[in-house]
Amino acid sequence: MVFGLGWIRSKVDNYVPIKPIKFRSKNGDSSSTLPDIIKSKVPELAQDSSFYINPLLSSGHTQTAYTALNKFEHVDQIHYKRVILNVENKTYNVDGDDIHYDRWEGTSTIALDYVQPSSLFPDVNHEQYKPAHQIRDLPPRTEYLDPSKEQELLADNSKPLLIALHGLSGGSYESYIRAILGTISEEPYNFDAMVLNSRGCANHTITSPQLYNGIWTNDLRYLINEHIKRKWPNKRIFLIGFSLGGAILANYLGQEASTVYHNIKGATIVGTPWDFPDSSRHLRDSIIGYNVYSPTMCQSLLKLLDAHDENLKDDPIISDFRENPDKYSVTKLKEFDHYFTSRMFGLNTAEAYYRHASPVQRLHNVRVPVVILSSKDDPITGNRTLPISEVSMNPYTTLITTTTGGHLGWFTINGGRWYPGPISKLISELDNNWEVDPESIDDKDLPFDERKSFKHDRLVYGMI
Repeated sequence: MVFGLGWIRSKVDNYVPIKPIKFRSKNGDSSSTLPDIIKSKVPELAQDSSFYINPLLSSGHTQTAYTALNKFEHVDQIHYKRVILNVENKTYNVDGDDIHYDRWEGTSTIALDYVQPSSLFPDVNHEQYKPAHQIRDLPPRTEYLDPSKEQELLADNSKPLLIALHGLSGGSYESYIRAILGTISEEPYNFDAMVLNSRGCANHTITSPQLYNGIWTNDLRYLINEHIKRKWPNKRIFLIGFSLGGAILANYLGQEASTVYHNIKGATIVGTPWDFPDSSRHLRDSIIGYNVYSPTMCQSLLKLLDAHDENLKDDPIISDFRENPDKYSVTKLKEFDHYFTSRMFGLNTAEAYYRHASPVQRLHNVRVPVVILSSKDDPITGNRTLPISEVSMNPYTTLITTTTGGHLGWFTINGGRWYPGPISKLISELDNNWEVDPESIDDKDLPFDERKSFKHDRLVYGMI
């Protein structure tokens, strides 16, 4: 189509399991598979569908640059109430081993941001609920919640809950997060929604000397096990993770495997690097990746260290970095991961961290319905190691790709993002009308459980 519009059309492809799990309708009169549900109910995500992209953003680089350089403050103006959750000195059990959620003996905190109606804002007195250890200003349209009112936020069990995980050094304020939450929390979907901010992100002040990484799944695990499950035991849960948050989510679901909390009904993983070593090579091999993306991500992480300098001072790695800066050359993402991300979690090198953190090795253990969305022109993750073969083996998974969309972009011809509508429609369709048919699952159709070769496949540095 030299003279047509094909050059601004992003085509959708589907990669499906050899034998997908079956769903039964909640009214009991039919059964289906996830690929068939997508085809009949959410055709925007089906094989050979397409959408028109903004003609000025017709490549992965321009799509990515546009989302990185703009805050989109005038759209998707989500309002949040923040709760600072204390990570108590508790353990969880895996095959007889009691493992602590972290090694800081009850001093850690996590920032949870609950989506709330704008009519509740502003509350001029909200800072009376601000913990003394939180010294940073909150992001836009975010206020502290009266702790006595948290229980009522998710009390309506007829409304499912979507929990979102953001990308590297991001937070609840990111436009790609607000885009999906702005759609799914409003008519006709009316989901409850919240964001789990990684430690130190979204202006959360850390209270123990630890940040996060792609294999740090315990904050999500703690949120589910010790908070959501206890406060709202009948709440149906869906999960969505973007980029690094998608890797954390995939790793968590793969670790939980068949023991996953029964109220988790499905997940969506968006723009995620599946093979960290390959994505790292992809960045280094690209002129723009090496000279723009990698340094930019490194600087964002260095700013995160600076923002929490006082709280990280007792970490020997950070202390040495401050006292002997000439020993460190930290200008690229891999260098940051080598000196800090790996060693703060008991690993020796960036390569060791990348190998352990790659979610592709855990996808075969996932036992909830998962939809993966990636763009083949994503300049951050690359496309060489999309989990096509893993999806073909795991009946619970479906991979959806687009030809254009960049990294967490997918800007359409009208300037908005493409994915919030179709993803919201699919999640709502599954929640309203379908449930996994356990009788359709035969163990012989599931991939072999490779975890038997490892020690629980958990980061347990200093925790057992």
